[in-house]
Amino acid sequence: MSEIIYGSIDSYIYKSEDSLYKVARVKTKDKEIIIVGSFIELEEGLEYEFVGETIKHAKYGEQFKVESYTRSNSFSEDGLIAYLSSEKFFGIGQKLAKNIVEELGIDCIQKIMDEPSVLDSVKQMNETKKKVIVETLKQNYATEQVVIKLYSYGLTNKMVYRLYDAYGTEAAMRIEDNPYSLIYDVEGFGFKKSDALALKLGFIENDPLRLREAIRYTLNTVCYQQGYTFLTSRQLLNSSYMLLGSNPLISMDELSKALANLVQNEKIIQDEDRYFDPLLYKSEIRCAEAIQKLKKHYTREFKPDKIKEAIKIVQQDISITYTDLQEEAIYKALTNKLTIITGGPGTGKSTIINGILRSYAILNNLTFPCDTLDYKVTMMAPTGRAAKRMSEVTNFKATTIHKALGYNYEGGFTYSEDSPLSCSLVIVDESSMIDINLAASLFKAIPLSARVILVGDENQLPSVGPGNVFHDLIASNLFMTVKLFEIMRQARDSNIVKLSHMVFSGDVDFRVFSDKKEVYFYPCDAKGLNQMLFKMIDAYLATGSDLLTGMQILIPMYAGVAGIDAINEAITTRYNKEEEKLVRDYLVLKKNDKVLQLKNDPTLQLMNGDIGIIKGISKVNEKETLFIDFDGRMVSYPAKEVDNLRLAYAISIHKAQGSEYENVIMPILPNYHMMLRKKIIYTAMTRAKKKLILLGDVNTLKEAVKTLEPQRQTGLLNLLQGIRVSEVKILDATIPFDTLGEYDMEDITPYSFME
Repeated sequence: MSEIIYGSIDSYIYKSEDSLYKVARVKTKDKEIIIVGSFIELEEGLEYEFVGETIKHAKYGEQFKVESYTRSNSFSEDGLIAYLSSEKFFGIGQKLAKNIVEELGIDCIQKIMDEPSVLDSVKQMNETKKKVIVETLKQNYATEQVVIKLYSYGLTNKMVYRLYDAYGTEAAMRIEDNPYSLIYDVEGFGFKKSDALALKLGFIENDPLRLREAIRYTLNTVCYQQGYTFLTSRQLLNSSYMLLGSNPLISMDELSKALANLVQNEKIIQDEDRYFDPLLYKSEIRCAEAIQKLKKHYTREFKPDKIKEAIKIVQQDISITYTDLQEEAIYKALTNKLTIITGGPGTGKSTIINGILRSYAILNNLTFPCDTLDYKVTMMAPTGRAAKRMSEVTNFKATTIHKALGYNYEGGFTYSEDSPLSCSLVIVDESSMIDINLAASLFKAIPLSARVILVGDENQLPSVGPGNVFHDLIASNLFMTVKLFEIMRQARDSNIVKLSHMVFSGDVDFRVFSDKKEVYFYPCDAKGLNQMLFKMIDAYLATGSDLLTGMQILIPMYAGVAGIDAINEAITTRYNKEEEKLVRDYLVLKKNDKVLQLKNDPTLQLMNGDIGIIKGISKVNEKETLFIDFDGRMVSYPAKEVDNLRLAYAISIHKAQGSEYENVIMPILPNYHMMLRKKIIYTAMTRAKKKLILLGDVNTLKEAVKTLEPQRQTGLLNLLQGIRVSEVKILDATIPFDTLGEYDMEDITPYSFME
């Protein structure tokens, strides 16, 4: 239950440089209290009413955690004098402050705010000092009043901080004008939070603005959480109606009119009965146009006998004998404009990439490697780890797609259709991870004369973002596609490879676990998961191995007792005893913690999914900073950006895509049933190089490998094939998307909805 205390700020013990978080001493009538919380700098000497609760800090003792506050109407004479003579009022000493209070009384602040000329009667007052007092009071008052007003909306400290940080003193005005703007402007505000605020401000339930924003939010949410690029009107209106609580006061006719208004104002793009987010619509068209243009353009051709001769020379140089299918893949990649190579683990994709590179060097009369070849060939992958692995396997430079395209500080790309890459061969690994927005930028930046090779595993999870590019390119039958199915000799003895192919076939022979070789299965339930993980980690650490780099736990969900967040907290509590830490509300990060970057950051040159180790926490130019080692690159990470970090002892399977780990532990529990599907299991298993440990329930695993991923609803395939929209069959016109929506948690992130 909330408590109320009355007092004035005596002094500040701590002020965060990158947030509103503060620790201060407050004097009440009978004692001194330490208050903590996120609030603007309150005026020393003035009395405030603080609402909150008394908490017991393990190290600092009893504190009062502030939930909200307001300035009290009663001020002491001494407090007013101390306030008016503080450093905020430049040039106003204690004597002049005392003269003001004696002349105007303890309600002097309100009198000055109402009529500044009352200061003319104060002894020793002049125009310069009068101006300082009036302007300072107005500035402080404006800031304080907007924050107090934000609290009156029932917002928490964290929400108030985010709003004030985004809008400043205009925050209340902006909210009252359009509370739904928070969805787009302020992190952590989805439709439900903004809508609750709107209703509190007096918006009626069928307000046209409310209906429009529900539709926009639904379209965006479904597309970016389910991977769709469009919805039909029925899907969109039904889902929007559910988001609004299936309210009988709202008619489908009203929703339809709201949708029509959005189309008219180009907030949503309509193509017959398909409704697109404008960015996704443009990306699909740009991507299709770029691929078709690329396909038609001339590329230097090599004579078939020269290619075959080059392949033979490569085999001799590196003492390898390609299978017929591998040799065919290399040959086709060097004779076709755009080639797709797809195959599971152990089928030789990396060997083929290496063969293509070396053969290409020979065909161009170049040694391998050499500087000239660096200019002719661009190798890339969606993630830094995938690119690094590509380089290690081929002994040739590879980079992320973003870096190759010149990802800049504005979040755009340097290379484009008007300024293309300067290469003649482009090889992209882990192509199944590329979403439609990135694909559009990639294909637009590839020179029309270049030869393109896309390598990946069509059986892995599709991209995190919207689209199903790799699948659609294969399904179009417009490009040379080589499907690898034969497991290479060196991989045949791997039980990890065997198990992953069993999962793909949908039929797991559980005797593979009896070998106690590379793959292991241990029964476990959600309640016992922590202890089982501790047992595994303890045994692993006893061998002298490193928890931070040698092992990765993969879990399909963030929320719940067996979710990613709970497991990470349990592991850092048990295994990281470092005292050096950064605390931000719900997030605690310590030195030596393993962390995951949640979004692309062009300023820090970090990508969504990058993993690092916190090496230290200290102040740089008076601002708290984390020093994080991201795969050998030390990054000075501003503490104000830590909302973009999460602990990474356990990560999601989507985030692991494109990476490999020596040892993988993967819980498979009934708690995850909504997210356990064949592709998720398959993708997780294929991340392990040496050891794969499954913890959980056998029946859950059996059910998961039989459950297929729902097919994504995208338009790229139709565009590539030139199929009219009216001919496109929608598989499920009644999708309710009832698993979507915001959790009732303030600190939820978009990644909470991903696998």
